[in-house]
Amino acid sequence: MGIFTDNDSKLKKVSLITQGLICFCFLLFTLLESNPFTKMPSVEKDGLGFNPILQDIGLAIHPPILYLGYLGFSVPFSLSIAGLILNTEGNVWAKIVRPWVLISWSLLTLGISLGSWWAYRELGWGGFWFWDPVENVSLMPWLIAVALTHLLLVVRNFNTLRNFAILLTLTTFILSVTGTFLVRSGILSSVHTFADDPRYGLYILALLGVITVSSLVIFVVFTNTSAQCLTLESEKKPATQVTEGRRFFSRFTMILMNNLLFITAFFIVFVGTLYPTVLEYLTGELISVGAPYYNSLFNPIALAILVLTMIGQYCSWQGNSLLPIFHEYRFSFCSAAAILPFIFHMELIIVLSITISIALLIFVLEAYSKRIRLFKVAFGESILLARRVSKSYYAMMAAHAGVAILVLGIAYSVGWQEKKENYLKIGDSITVNKFKVTLQNIELIKEKNFHAVRGTMDIRNLLNNKILGEVTPEYRFYLVEGQKNVESSIYHNLLSDIYVVIGEIDKSKSKIAAKVHYKPGMPIIWLGSFLIAFGLLLAALPSSKRAKVV
Repeated sequence: MGIFTDNDSKLKKVSLITQGLICFCFLLFTLLESNPFTKMPSVEKDGLGFNPILQDIGLAIHPPILYLGYLGFSVPFSLSIAGLILNTEGNVWAKIVRPWVLISWSLLTLGISLGSWWAYRELGWGGFWFWDPVENVSLMPWLIAVALTHLLLVVRNFNTLRNFAILLTLTTFILSVTGTFLVRSGILSSVHTFADDPRYGLYILALLGVITVSSLVIFVVFTNTSAQCLTLESEKKPATQVTEGRRFFSRFTMILMNNLLFITAFFIVFVGTLYPTVLEYLTGELISVGAPYYNSLFNPIALAILVLTMIGQYCSWQGNSLLPIFHEYRFSFCSAAAILPFIFHMELIIVLSITISIALLIFVLEAYSKRIRLFKVAFGESILLARRVSKSYYAMMAAHAGVAILVLGIAYSVGWQEKKENYLKIGDSITVNKFKVTLQNIELIKEKNFHAVRGTMDIRNLLNNKILGEVTPEYRFYLVEGQKNVESSIYHNLLSDIYVVIGEIDKSKSKIAAKVHYKPGMPIIWLGSFLIAFGLLLAALPSSKRAKVV
C-alpha cells in the first residue's frame, strides 16, 4: 500500500478496514467449514490419492495463480468502497487503484492461460478451450477487468465516469467470489470441479450475498450523496459552457464503445453459463449450452473489439478524422489484405479473424516505428528515441500485440487443424498434414501408483523424409483410484504441435487405438497469452521519471 500519500491516509484506513473484514470472513470459512486442523475420525494408512488428472505440474501452478488473480481484485474492491464513503476525486482514486487492477488482471490472465495449457496437455482431446462452465467462470471477471482497466484511463485523465468505474470494480470482485461459489459448491458439472460439499457452497453463497448487497447499498447511498454535493457546489459557481466538443472518433469514445462490447460479451458468457443451472433448479430439465452458442454470439463481438482497438490507437483523446488512417497506415491494411487469396476457402469468421489480427499486429509495430522514426533518421537516433518512449506505451504495445497474436493463433489452429484416428500395430502409420506418425513399439510399464501401456512413435516430415523426433503417449490405470486416464505426448514444432494419445489394446487384432492431432498455431497462442500478461505487469510498475513519451 506504499502508493498512498499522507493526504490519502483516510482512504488507506477505510480500505484496510474493508480488506480486513473480507479476510476475516474467509478465515471464518476456513475455521468453521474447512478447518485443516480437524482430527480425522479414524487413522487411515492409505488414502485414495489425487485425482489422476490432478497429477500434473499444470495443477501445481495454475490454481494458485488463478486464485491470486481472484483475490487480488479484493484490493480494488476495498479501495472502491473507501472511495465511495470518502467521496474521493475520480482522478485521485483511479491513480491509486489502477496498479492493483493491472496486477490482478495480469495474474488472472496468466492463471487462465495456464489452465488452458493444462487442459490441452492433460485431458487428451487436443483442445485448449471448451467453453466449459468453470472456464467461463474465470472468463467473466476477466472481461469486466478489461473494460475496467481501459475505463480507468478515462477517469484518470478527465476525472469523469468515476462511479461507472467503481461499479465495474465492485462487479469484478463479486464475480470472483461467484466463481469460487460455483466451483466449490459442486453446482457445476465439469472436469475442473473437484469439490462437492454443500456446506462449502452455502457459506460462500451467504458470503457472496453479504458482499453483493452491502457493496451495492453503499454504492447507491454514497453516489446519491456525492451527486447532491456536486449539485450544491455547481449552484454556487457561475455557469460555464463547453467550448470544444469531442469528435466521435476519439480515444475517449473508442474506449466507451469497447466497454459496451466487453460488457455485452460478459452477459453472453454469463447467460450461457448459468442458464442451464437455473433451468434445472426451476424445472428439473437438463440442457447443455455448448460451443455453437458462444461462437455465434461471442466471436463477432470479439472481432468488433479488435477493430475498435486498432482505431483507438490511432485516435487522440480529443478526437480526429478517421479518413487519414487509411492513408497513414495503408501498409498495415495492405499487408493484412495480401493474405486473403490464401484463406478464401475458409469460413468467413476465420478469414476475418486472421485479417484483423494481422492488421492490428502490423498496426502496432508500424505505429511504434513511426514513433521512433525508424528508417527516417540514423539508427542510433532511433535507439535514443526508443529509450525515451514511456513504459506505459511499451506495456500497451505488448498487451495489444499479445491480443493480436492470440487471436491469430486461435484462428490458425481452428482453421487448419486435422485429426485422424485408427487402430495401429507396430509399423503402422497415421499421416496428418505433412507429418507421418509411425508406431515403433508398445510396452507395459509399472510405476508406483499406476500401470500403463506406452507407445513409442516417431514423427517424420514427408517433405524431406527426415525423422523429427518421437512421442511416447500412455494409457494409464491408476491402482488406488481405480481409474483409467490417457497421457498425451506432444511434439512441439516452431508453429505447430503434433498431439498424440493412445487407448486400450485390442488383443484380438493385436492393435492399439491411436489418435493424432495436427494442431497449428498452438505456440502462437501461448506466446500471445504471455505477452498480454507481461504487458499488464509492465503497466503496473512505477514509471521512470526520465522516460518521456515522444
